[in-house]
Amino acid sequence: MPSILTGRLDRTFKHFMWEAIAGVAGAIALFFFNLAAYALISERYNAIVASLVLGGAYLVVALAALIWLRLLRRKEAEQDARAGATSAAQLLQDPMIVSTGLEILRTLGSRKAAPLALLLAGGLIAVSKFSQSSKSSRSGSRARS
Repeated sequence: MPSILTGRLDRTFKHFMWEAIAGVAGAIALFFFNLAAYALISERYNAIVASLVLGGAYLVVALAALIWLRLLRRKEAEQDARAGATSAAQLLQDPMIVSTGLEILRTLGSRKAAPLALLLAGGLIAVSKFSQSSKSSRSGSRARS
């Protein structure tokens, strides 16, 4: 077992090391390509135009990355919401959970279990109402934009 873990850690470290080397080399290459583009544009036009063109190009790249990140976060939030709803439903259908709940009910007795059951039911109702209102507010905000 320790040798498997050591092997995995070693592999992960090597991957990380080569990814870091590739990232640094990519950043250096990007620097020199920018330097060459700046020199070419500043010879044809002037330094101010070269700076504005390269700044505008990076602004477009940054905005595209932000839009992509927003779409990715929205997709992940929808997947998390779907997974959360299905996991709660599956949890209540699991026979082990139901039998454990019944055993707890038998152990506590009806006098102690009744307030606990009411509290649990209230919590489930509140969670279901909250998830429905958040879904409707999300769909309303999509209709407006």
